[in-house]
Amino acid sequence: YCGICDMCYIGCLKIKYKIMNDSLITLNIEHFGPIEKVQIVFDKYTVLIGRQGSGKSTIAKLYSMFTWMEKALARHIITDKYVMLYSRFQKKYCAYHRLESYFRKGTYINFQGLHYNFIFKDGQFLVEPKDPQEDYHVAKVMYVPAERNFLSTVDNTSKLKELPQSLQTFLEEFENAKEALKTGYNLPFDEVQFEYDSFNKVSWVKGKDYKIRLSAASSGYQSVLPLVLVSKYLSKIVQDNTLKKELDQQEIKQINKEIDKIMNDGSLTEDVKFAMARNVSSRFKYSHFINIVEEPEQNLYPEFQMTILYELLGYANAIPMNRVLLTTHSPYIINYFSLGTKAWQLSERLTKRNELRKRLFEVVPEHSLINPDFLKIYELKDGNAHFLDNVDGIPSDDNFLNNQLGMTNEWFDQLLEIEEEIDNGKQE
Repeated sequence: YCGICDMCYIGCLKIKYKIMNDSLITLNIEHFGPIEKVQIVFDKYTVLIGRQGSGKSTIAKLYSMFTWMEKALARHIITDKYVMLYSRFQKKYCAYHRLESYFRKGTYINFQGLHYNFIFKDGQFLVEPKDPQEDYHVAKVMYVPAERNFLSTVDNTSKLKELPQSLQTFLEEFENAKEALKTGYNLPFDEVQFEYDSFNKVSWVKGKDYKIRLSAASSGYQSVLPLVLVSKYLSKIVQDNTLKKELDQQEIKQINKEIDKIMNDGSLTEDVKFAMARNVSSRFKYSHFINIVEEPEQNLYPEFQMTILYELLGYANAIPMNRVLLTTHSPYIINYFSLGTKAWQLSERLTKRNELRKRLFEVVPEHSLINPDFLKIYELKDGNAHFLDNVDGIPSDDNFLNNQLGMTNEWFDQLLEIEEEIDNGKQE
């Protein structure tokens, strides 16, 4: 029961997830910012790796923007005509993520979404609605910027002014999350707890024998707490279907207007009225949560990178249609994805809940297992994106991050060769 209108919202999540994967979300980009030509297929788990300035954040921001636009169009918050006129796509929506200066000669962008296609070509932006569907799959989208630790450095964040729009949006959800979890949240490492004093607007970090303000805590806590608090809060909103509390007056008015129009139409049968009302309801409820996270490893020890990744995967797995996209510079993150996929493969072979299953889930938590069929890792280099192959379902070791680790051994071998020549007196 959706709780928005008096219609019962019925649907099987497994079927919906199949629908989503039968209608893959793709993004094609040419000559935009640092990107020359890429094609990305977004799946349940999508990972982008590469050097700074290779285009990882550009792809993540466009994915976030277009997914939000699908929701706004479905709810009639904006119209396709409004978006297409007066260069609003560049000047307003791309500017939200500070991408307005990324346009170049020959820029081409094509986003194939669930309900709409968005195309920018020859300086023009087009919106193409897809064939109407019985139900809408509207996502709660969160873009978690790398600059999130800045929000933890002050006690009263209401004093922060002139933030970038995307960071301001994240701050608003961070404030909501702190209020919702103010009585306590246990971090998945170090036996550390978060508490929030809403009266004095102070966030606290508590250990076994200490209690300090978040603004005075280590950079790791300042980076990770905004990420995990917001992710937990939004995941729970979607999972518990508490969207009604989030709807603004404009959206509530729109729902009532559409439902009243349907119910007062004497030319419709009761079955048709029910189907149309369900369609309206589906547009104003979240069916899934898309978590887009920049650098989840930021300022974290490798072991804690693992626990945070498993936490994020747990939220992604909470609902079959949920998705997570990560950008990362950490080779450990890719290795932990390998652990998660291998653990999933082994869990599929264990039919009984026995000692082996217990040992398996001690290595990788059951809620964090990764079906490799829904995992896509892309390596960005020289303006292009290369899909990272799987080897027997496990992400390939032959990638930029692992290769960089291997280079350390090669460089050390070169130093040993120099040392040997020094010892042999060959310094000329």
